[in-house]
Amino acid sequence: MVDEARQSPSRRTVRSDRRRIASAGSPEERRRHRLALIIIGVLLLVITGIVVAGYVIIFVLPPQQLIVRVDDVSYTRGDMVKLLRIRQKALELDNSQQTLRSTDDIFQALQLIVENEVIAQVAPSEGISVSRDEIDNNIRSSMAPSASEAQGKSAAQVEREYHERYRQFLNSAQVSEGEYRDLVRKAILREKFRQFVGDQIPVFGEQVYLHRIAMGYQDEIDIMQTKYADLLGDNRSPEHIRNTVRGIAREFSRDPDTVRSRGDLGWTPLGILEDYERDFWKLEVGEMSEPTPNVENPQMSFFFVVSEREEVLEISRVNREQLKTRALQEWVNDERQNHDIYATFNSDIYAWFVEQLRVSASTTPTPTSNNPLENLMTGR
Repeated sequence: MVDEARQSPSRRTVRSDRRRIASAGSPEERRRHRLALIIIGVLLLVITGIVVAGYVIIFVLPPQQLIVRVDDVSYTRGDMVKLLRIRQKALELDNSQQTLRSTDDIFQALQLIVENEVIAQVAPSEGISVSRDEIDNNIRSSMAPSASEAQGKSAAQVEREYHERYRQFLNSAQVSEGEYRDLVRKAILREKFRQFVGDQIPVFGEQVYLHRIAMGYQDEIDIMQTKYADLLGDNRSPEHIRNTVRGIAREFSRDPDTVRSRGDLGWTPLGILEDYERDFWKLEVGEMSEPTPNVENPQMSFFFVVSEREEVLEISRVNREQLKTRALQEWVNDERQNHDIYATFNSDIYAWFVEQLRVSASTTPTPTSNNPLENLMTGR
């Protein structure tokens, strides 16, 4: 009995070890278990890799892909979408309730990047530059509270509001301060160059006092022409022609803007309405042009009348500014030939930009009194 008692613990240990061995399974089962764990681990790594690769392909790589290169300066999709987001946020903060027109503004942004880089590369040779103070003043003028908003507030409070608006705008547009300042610099540089090129625009020039009537092809064009000729008669005085055209425009024109302006386009030099100049510039005073297709609306035709012509007349400020913009565009078009320009764009890239703008669009913008950096997307 004593021996059996002494042997009991050993026997229990042996039985316990046997049970552990039995529970652990055979070597083959252990190998299969390890293999299963390895397979599961590999599958998890593959799945993780697919997720990471998908994230990189969808979110990391596209913004880094080249879209424009001017000589040795490259721009990515990310650079272009920042420009578009600034335009988008500027419109959202504007009281005019305008919205970003994805098709027009995307292509305009692509064009603007190329043009502004060409200008930036040529400007130093013409002695044109932008100072830090000019950038600061431009940003402050668009971001700081207006005079009416600042009334009754201390200078310190106005300064705090300015910095808070600036910070909120940068966060909303998803751009850094350095990136924003560079865009502002190029916008100022473009305007300076526009004024530089525009110095060639004469202060005086030949002009016609122009009128326009807009009608559809199915409208009573014959009746309009007949009535105009009858009312005009043989009187070719400027005042009589103007009154006649105004009455005809009010009665027959189908364009609301033309009706509101009573057909008056005012004094017009060459270069303001380039698409139509061949149709009205050589008209005799009082003569009505043939139907001229509206380039923006093919279903509509224009009829032009010149009521007065002056060989030398001061060009209005509005028309001079428009001519300066045209002169800059002509200069850029010519200068592009002196640069190595590469641009890539297709439907997939366009869809990517549309999606980025959709995601960043704000549903409840907070209006302010200013519209920051409007000229970044208008070319002015």
